[in-house]
Formats: sequence, structure tokens, C-alpha cells
Amino acid sequence: MIKDYLYTQIVNALEGLAYDESVTVVNANDLSANVPDTALVNTRAVIMNNHFDINVDYSYRLAHELSHILYGDRDAQAVYQFSEYGKRGEELLAHRNAIKMLMSIEMPSSPLTFMKYYRIPSWLENDVIKTFTKLSVVE
Repeated sequence: MIKDYLYTQIVNALEGLAYDESVTVVNANDLSANVPDTALVNTRAVIMNNHFDINVDYSYRLAHELSHILYGDRDAQAVYQFSEYGKRGEELLAHRNAIKMLMSIEMPSSPLTFMKYYRIPSWLENDVIKTFTKLSVVE
């Protein structure tokens, strides 16, 4: 993916949100490709592995990990590691909140464009459509 101006603005918005909410974001360049991004709930820190070998986009992963800290159940778990296949409980909630967070930063032209841009797993299509529909309704 080409890191265009819009993409840079989206990442900056996520990092700004983290800063405003006192969440430390560490971009790790020394981790192996199989080490997932991690959210440390109690210390309010996110470790993003810049070499994580996964098809899902960095900005979506960052939004997902931030979601664990900002919107998750603090008592459920202290440490989360990114999984594009996490379909239950806190993982599903973080996926849904990441979708909402990114659409709140930059509303996409369509749900499928959104999924393609962030390389979101196809099993989340219904959640993307539902969030898109809810946020695009003009009152």
C-alpha cells in the first residue's frame, strides 16, 4: 500500500487519540515477523510490530489494539495479542470498535472500499456494513 496523505492523517489521528488518552504506542522494529501486536491494558501501552507478517493493515491493527485499552473490559484480560481470527468476546468487540474508530476518522465511500483499504478480514463484512450504515445515516 502506498502511504498517501490520507493514510498518514489516519495514523496521526490514531496516535493523537492514544496520546490524548494517555496510551503509549511503541513501534517495534526488532521483533520477528511472527510476534503479534500487543495491548497491555493495565500499563496502557500498545506495542506495534512493524515487521508483523500479516495481511491486515497497520492502522487497522493499531485501532484494534487501542480499542482493547479504551473500550474493553479492564477486568477481562491484562494482555491482548492481535489476531485477525478473534471472533468472540473481547476480540470481537475490539474488531467492531476499530471499524467504528476508523470510520469516525475518515468515512469511506463504501463498506467494501473500507475493507479493501485496511485489508480487513472478510468475516467482518457484516460488521463493516452495519457500522457504515449506522454512521452514514444523516439525521
